[in-house]
Amino acid sequence: MPVAQPELEQLMDVVRDVAGALAGRLRPGFVDLEELEADGFEGLVKALDDYDSAKGPLTPYVVVRSRGAMIDGLRRKTMTSRRARAAGIAEPEVLSLEHEVDEGVRLMDVIVDPTSPTPEEASLSTAAPAVRSELASLPKRHQRILVLRFLHDRPRTEIAAAEGIPVSRLVLIEKRFRDRLRPPRPADTDQLTEKELAVLRLAAEGASAAETAKSVRRRLETVKSQRCRIIAKLRARNMMNAVAISYQRGLLR
Repeated sequence: MPVAQPELEQLMDVVRDVAGALAGRLRPGFVDLEELEADGFEGLVKALDDYDSAKGPLTPYVVVRSRGAMIDGLRRKTMTSRRARAAGIAEPEVLSLEHEVDEGVRLMDVIVDPTSPTPEEASLSTAAPAVRSELASLPKRHQRILVLRFLHDRPRTEIAAAEGIPVSRLVLIEKRFRDRLRPPRPADTDQLTEKELAVLRLAAEGASAAETAKSVRRRLETVKSQRCRIIAKLRARNMMNAVAISYQRGLLR
């Protein structure tokens, strides 16, 4: 879901607040706040990638996804510490081993969070000509960051430290590149069926779900489901917003 930079900055602030609240519930020194924020930004990016209005308001959805990503990160850290104690290995040694593993396959990450790569990540990993072309059009620094992030699977915190930039800046670079790679969506008007258009027209006239059901001679539950699908397809906040969007796009006249 493409978002304007001011809105993205606001969502990043939300993630930082979630990280601060979660850090306050942990014992001092257990985890660095920046690590929590980095995991939260990972959740933010994934949330924006798969969000649609059927999932409810955006901000609460981002809170849930970013907090979940932070908890996944804490779980990985806890599992590593427990295995270290069981093996009689000191914590610093385990951390150095974890760093060496980052040079290749991050097995712990795969076990804990076996999520499939996004289409953009898959495109980058195969280095398709179109992706190479997009990369070539970017500043050299952005090219380096994106290659490290996607082709070499470097953690955001590591790249940000090496480049001397905040993790939030790296998230912006990554998000903009994802948006450039994402193919244009098909016209939303093509997705509405004739029956849904009929329900939409009645909603524009001010008809309630019950009045619409009576007018089109369908069950109330059926009409409610159609209204929900209309809202989801038009990515509207509610039915009133769906009507406004429909006028803007020429669906209604």
